[in-house]
Amino acid sequence: MPRAVATAETRERLRAAVAHVSALSLEPHARPGLLVVHGPEGYQSAALLREAIPYLENWTLVAGVADARDRMSDWALLDVLNASLARFEVRVDTPRSAPGTADDVAVVGRSVARALAAIEGPVCVMVENVHFADDKSVDALRHGMRRHGDQPQLLLMSTEAQTLPGGQPLDGSGQVRPEHKATLRVPPLSATDVQEIAVEVLGRPLAGRVARRFVSDTDGNPTLIAALLEAYRDDIASALHPAAIDLDRGRLVPLLPRQQQALEAASLGARAAAEVVAVLREPTAIATVNRVATWLGITETFGAFDLDAAERAGLVRFVDDAAIPTVAPPTRVAGDRIAAGIAIERRRQIHSAAADVLTGIAVLRHRIGAMDVEDVTLVADLLEAANTRAAVGDAENAMSLALWAVQLAAPGAEYERAVLVTGTLALRLHEHQRIFQLTGELAALPASQLRDAILADLEVLTGSRDAGTERAQSVVHHADRSPTARALAAHAAVMVPLYDAINERHEAMARNVAEARRVVANAPTNPRDVAPELRWLVRPTEYELWLTAWELVAAARLRDSERLADRMNRIDQLLRGTPDSPAAVDALVYQARTLVYAGRVTDAASRLHRVTRVAGGFLDSWMRHTALTMQAHVLFLTGEWEKAVLAGRIALDSAFDDPYRDALPTAYAASGMVAAARGDTEEVHRIDQLLSMLPPSAGGAIPYDPDLPDLMRAELAAAIGDHLAQLRATETARIASRRGSPWSWLPLHVDALLRLRRTAEAMAIANEALSGTTPWNRSPLAVSRLRARIALASGDLETAGALYAGVVHSQTAAGLPFTLARDRLDYAEALHADGQTASALEQLELAAATFRGLKAGTYLMRVLERIEELSTGGAQPSAPMIPVTAADADSAALAELTTREREVAVAVASGLTNREVAERLFVSVTTVNFHVRNILAKLALRSRRELRSIVHAGEGPVRS
Repeated sequence: MPRAVATAETRERLRAAVAHVSALSLEPHARPGLLVVHGPEGYQSAALLREAIPYLENWTLVAGVADARDRMSDWALLDVLNASLARFEVRVDTPRSAPGTADDVAVVGRSVARALAAIEGPVCVMVENVHFADDKSVDALRHGMRRHGDQPQLLLMSTEAQTLPGGQPLDGSGQVRPEHKATLRVPPLSATDVQEIAVEVLGRPLAGRVARRFVSDTDGNPTLIAALLEAYRDDIASALHPAAIDLDRGRLVPLLPRQQQALEAASLGARAAAEVVAVLREPTAIATVNRVATWLGITETFGAFDLDAAERAGLVRFVDDAAIPTVAPPTRVAGDRIAAGIAIERRRQIHSAAADVLTGIAVLRHRIGAMDVEDVTLVADLLEAANTRAAVGDAENAMSLALWAVQLAAPGAEYERAVLVTGTLALRLHEHQRIFQLTGELAALPASQLRDAILADLEVLTGSRDAGTERAQSVVHHADRSPTARALAAHAAVMVPLYDAINERHEAMARNVAEARRVVANAPTNPRDVAPELRWLVRPTEYELWLTAWELVAAARLRDSERLADRMNRIDQLLRGTPDSPAAVDALVYQARTLVYAGRVTDAASRLHRVTRVAGGFLDSWMRHTALTMQAHVLFLTGEWEKAVLAGRIALDSAFDDPYRDALPTAYAASGMVAAARGDTEEVHRIDQLLSMLPPSAGGAIPYDPDLPDLMRAELAAAIGDHLAQLRATETARIASRRGSPWSWLPLHVDALLRLRRTAEAMAIANEALSGTTPWNRSPLAVSRLRARIALASGDLETAGALYAGVVHSQTAAGLPFTLARDRLDYAEALHADGQTASALEQLELAAATFRGLKAGTYLMRVLERIEELSTGGAQPSAPMIPVTAADADSAALAELTTREREVAVAVASGLTNREVAERLFVSVTTVNFHVRNILAKLALRSRRELRSIVHAGEGPVRS
């Protein structure tokens, strides 16, 4: 099986287990060691076990595989062993008629025993594809190993069992000391795991929406997920947007071998039950399943319908957490495969029965499956159901139902209506990415205001920005003056200034905002005056918020400080008098962006806090995805790095659903800023690889700092002291001159030039920025910091010291601990050069405290080395070093956890339940339970309360 079916974390745990057991087994007079890798069928414990081989130095490997497909006699096995006494694999013929019996394993044991007679020294025996039926089978294998004498021995097993009969654990043999045992359970894959594997398998990132669907359809089974990835390979590669894959056309994947064998051997009643449940696909109450069976004329009475037998065969499963007795296929993909094997007429009969018995959306799916003649109302019913789901904010089902209608509609008027309604829903729910592939079909529809309003957004989002703006203007000036037409005109008029912002045409925004206000003033204010499907367009208060937000964007970009302050105040006034809404989310995000660009990061954080609490409920907000990216970056800037890592992962998952696909690189970079600042080269390079796999840019300004990818690379280079790489990353940003860039890379660019002794270039660029002729963020703190850096490089120690003193004592700087700690390093150099070594040491120790709290190891090491240099230089005695506190020890303990374990630890410590953590991280509750157990075990904790105290003791940096 492909290596990609296991995650990096699982492989790392395997390597650690192998290293531990093999090291102990090599000790003098050691008893045999045992490592068991297990998981349900399809979880690839055998494939993982084979990955252990490269880590078994000093061992001779004998691999026994119980597999009848490779016919090899015991005597032939001896020939193989004699050919190589270093490392080899043997495949042993075992009877498949009774797999998992004691005799099955005994054959392997006897064969291995004869082989071991020819080997001297440490030996490792690996056995895979063996299903242990009783503890005698395990003893049979170990008996073969005893003939190897007192030499070190290690037994590696893979199995689908979790315990031996009688409840004994797999490693329960008295032959092996407890400390010489290790058991590795292969867990189900989470959506994040699937995204990781997709990069390995497909070479392209996968949207969280798609990954979560794959997990739900397979229960996280790695083999089935690998098959799904292969089945959807072409769709993923050709998709215009990562989230635009049509998952409603299920791809068939093979049944797992045991499921296939069970289906072939099933009784008539078990097979009939499995087929009905497979066609139903979703978990269904047993009473309902029985009603479907009765409708079909099959009942338990005559043995023609046997759910219990189907469950015993593994062809259906009882749903444990259902409120009433419920059954489902083993997995949805297994159900699809079983259903595909039923004769089409029989399948239609089951769908027809289900459509008669079930209710809700499920009825529509079964009506589709039952179609053998024209269902004249099906398309209309699908569109009505789609509108109903949209009204309650169920975007996923609303769009799926509408897209089904498009696929089933008859050519002509029915098809045109289906396409138009689907486009309208995408406009309403901000699900443009789901209809990118329908752009041509929409353009081919008869001209109308509604069609053009939909197309305008699609064209702007896919790069045809001028065409989109022109089309929106045609909607605004349409001749029809009915209430519905005026509502559409108001919507388009409000969108035109947003298109101006994307196109960086800020000079035109004032004119277009004024025109939009006139159009909105003439629009209907009573939703009942507008066509029912467009009543959501009547929202004059929200339009005013949006228009004021667009004005704020223009004022910030044009450096109109007076108008900028006025628009900020105007938005505050509007927000005080209105409830939360999509426009409120967007206005708050634009306020926060303006504040970040002005250096007022802590003020921005308070606005983002409000946004992130409510944004998920407003699907047609343009900025709700960007808000999460900004929050991750702001948490990085304010020193809340553990929270920033968690927020970055959530932001990235959300960004995959952002219709503006060019926002993805920024989200990736925001998720990697903490790793970069900590000098985590591997993680940053992984993100860089993912960035290189994204589709080409559609152009235009993006909602938040487009330079973040280069800034991430520059932060990594600065952390590891690679000044050339730091210069290259910032030079890339400088040359690109990206739309909407706030020049966040400038300080690191100047710093790199100065450290490379290219002082004249650094001063020229700094002076250009300070002159006000560039779009550089000119906050007072940023100006002082840059002037101080140039003064220090010029040898003007008095000016540098005064400026740095102002910076490090600034209230604004106090909210940016990482930046402040780096400023203290420069300030210390200015003080030391001026002969004030004691004061320089004080600044260095304050910086060290911050870097220690942030776990920024490369910076901390650098500072400690500098403290030692100054302390032993004979200038002045050093102030006492800051002692290691209990909080520092707690931080070190957390550092021992994996990235995902730290995310779970932080989430649990914030008071979330395991189910809430699962929802926040888009994983299953089982996966969260698994991580919590590992966290408590690694940190030697007894309760979540103890975990909470450790996280809160070490979560934040020391504010200096």
